[in-house]
Amino acid sequence: MKLFGQEYSRPNLLRRVGHLSQVGGVEVLAFAEGFARGVRFVDFRTGTGFRFAPIVDRGFDVGLCEYKGIPIAWTSPNRLPGPWYYEGTGDPEAWLRVGLGGLFNTGGLVTIGNPQTVPTDQYRFTQRPSDEYGIHDRLAVTPASRMSYGEDWQDDRCVLWAGAEIREQIAYGENLTLTRRYTSELGASSFQLHDVVTNEGFFPSPHQMLYHFNVGFPVVSASAELIASLDGEVTPMSFSEDAPASVDRYRQFSDPEPDYGHEAYVVPMAAAEDAKVSVAIVNRQLDARTGGLGVYLRYDRRQLPTYIAWRMMAEGLYVVGMEPASTPFGSRDALLEAGFPVMLAPGETRTYDLEFGILDGADAIDSFIESLPGGRSVGTGQEGR
Repeated sequence: MKLFGQEYSRPNLLRRVGHLSQVGGVEVLAFAEGFARGVRFVDFRTGTGFRFAPIVDRGFDVGLCEYKGIPIAWTSPNRLPGPWYYEGTGDPEAWLRVGLGGLFNTGGLVTIGNPQTVPTDQYRFTQRPSDEYGIHDRLAVTPASRMSYGEDWQDDRCVLWAGAEIREQIAYGENLTLTRRYTSELGASSFQLHDVVTNEGFFPSPHQMLYHFNVGFPVVSASAELIASLDGEVTPMSFSEDAPASVDRYRQFSDPEPDYGHEAYVVPMAAAEDAKVSVAIVNRQLDARTGGLGVYLRYDRRQLPTYIAWRMMAEGLYVVGMEPASTPFGSRDALLEAGFPVMLAPGETRTYDLEFGILDGADAIDSFIESLPGGRSVGTGQEGR
C-alpha cells in the first residue's frame, strides 16, 4: 500500500505505529449534542486525508466527507438530526427538516421524487387501498440494524469495511430490506458502495432507488464544472415557475445568488463498454498548486439508467446534486407504462453498485476526461473520445 508518499508492506507499516488507528481505520462514534445527540456514525480514515462517515441512524447514508481538510459534503442548516425528529410523510417540510444533508441521501425504498399517493390494493387490506409517501420516501430517516465493521488484511492490503441492514416494512404492505456495504482501503481516496434490495414479503411491491449526492463549497464554486459524456438530449425538470430552464446552465455553476430557486435536469449519460457511467465535478482553481480538485461518481447504467443534475446556487443553500436513479420521477402507473421495472416480486432482489472518490490534481482530472466513453463531452470544451 502507498501511504504518505511511500510504499509499505503490512509488517513495515505496523512496526512503525502503536495502533493502526494512528494512520487510519474504522471506528464507531456518536454526536453528543443538539438534534444529532446520540446519532451514531462509522468513521472511515484511509490515511490519504480521505475521510467519510456513514450514519448508522440515518439510512446508513454518508454524512461527513472530507479530503486533506477540504470539506466535500454539503451540510444543511439543521445539520444531521436523529430520525426520531421526522414529522411525517406527505409534507415535503418533514424531509427537509431531517432527511436532507451530508454527502448523500438515499431516496426509496418504495418511491423517489415528490410526495405521491401510491396504490396499495395488492396487499389485500380493504382499509388501506392507497397510502401517501413523502419526498424521497423514508430510507434516509430510517435507522440501520445488524451493523458491523472492520479492518481486514489481505496480504499487504488493509481493507476497511462496514455493513448494515435498513428495512422498510409495514403490516399489509411492503416488506423491503436493503443490505448495504461500504469498502475502501488504506492508501485509497475513494469508497465502493454495494446495495442489495430484497422483497422479503409475499406480495409484489413498488421499488425505486435514488442516490442524492450533495457536493458543496469549496469544490462547488463559480470555477467548477460538471464533467461527463452524453448520448442524448438534456431535459429540464421544472420545480418552480421562476426556475431557469436553459439546458446550457446545468453543467456550470456560479457564485451564491440571492433569491434563487432551484433547478434540475435529466441528463442522458453515456456508458463505457462495461456499462459504467462516470461523472465528476471538478474545480481547477481549487488548490492551484496541483492543478485543481474534483470528485467523481461511477455507477452501472443498467442498474441506474436515470441521472438527475440538481443545481442549487442560493445563498446559504449552495450545493450541487449528482443523482443517479433507477427511474425518473413519476407515478407508479406512469413509470410502468413507460417500461420501467418499478415492481419487485416476492423474493426478488435488485443490486446497485457505486464508487465515489477524489480527483487530486490536474493529472487525475485529465486522466478522468481521457477515460470518458464515446459521446458528447460535457464541461470539457471538447468532444468525448
